Amino acid sequence: MEELTAEALAQRFAHLDCEVPLLSAGSERVASVLIPLLTAEPCCPVVFTRRADRMRRHAGEISLPGGLLEPADDGSVISAALREAQEELGLPPAAVQVQLVLPHCRNSHGLVIYPVVGIVTRPLQWLLQAEEVAEVIEVPLGHFLRAEHYRLERRTYDGEEKQSLVLDCGVEQIWGLTARIMNNLRLLLNPKD
Repeated sequence: MEELTAEALAQRFAHLDCEVPLLSAGSERVASVLIPLLTAEPCCPVVFTRRADRMRRHAGEISLPGGLLEPADDGSVISAALREAQEELGLPPAAVQVQLVLPHCRNSHGLVIYPVVGIVTRPLQWLLQAEEVAEVIEVPLGHFLRAEHYRLERRTYDGEEKQSLVLDCGVEQIWGLTARIMNNLRLLLNPKD
């Protein structure tokens, strides 16, 4: 892939055909996550959160900011992703230029998740929601665009052994749904892989 500049990514995103859903009341349980890209910075970091250790589910895991749609979102997965990023990271919606919504995927509990890709302007300071977020982790986008960084691994989760996609990022590991979302983005940006 060419150099990861804001212009190059915007051109690539412009050629992708991804439908933006508007969900009606009574839709199945739906969530959305934001894939925040700091395209103005060297290596175009992707912003992730490490979930707080006291979280009931997925404690300590690396994830994308996001959560369930709420009535205030009016069925918009984009609104939900922006709201959640503001709640978890203190990222103002005005600091995000939404590029596209990736096709939905399901987690192991059947929840439907829509990933929203956004070009983000870094705030002066991340304002973390301490109950949910322990820290911000930034990983260069180029790391996710290389197929050799992904592997399948058997893991025990919720008392069951499952096969999961794993992505090693230095001393950190991103796995499960978050790894699948980033792999889906890789496949959209590099369709020949």
